[in-house]
Amino acid sequence: MVRIVENRRALPNGLILAVHVRHDPNADPSVFANVAVELFGQSKYPDAFPERLPVDEAFLQALVYAERNWIPVVWIDDPGGLFPPEKRTVRDVGQ
Repeated sequence: MVRIVENRRALPNGLILAVHVRHDPNADPSVFANVAVELFGQSKYPDAFPERLPVDEAFLQALVYAERNWIPVVWIDDPGGLFPPEKRTVRDVGQ
């Protein structure tokens, strides 16, 4: 089971999947996400998600990838609050 974490302080030691949500008014779509497999903040497998994705798609792909690869945590790095929980298609069962 994959846990969704939104606070950096709640991240466990070890491998995580990070969904970095960003805004770029010149991009299409303007709100997008980069997904990265990270260990202590460093990208481990840069080729796993080579391109930015629409946020919904990135979130779902991150969850699937995490489950298939036994990665226990998906971190939503969303400093601008562009992808709040109510917009997500999947909810953490702990909420």
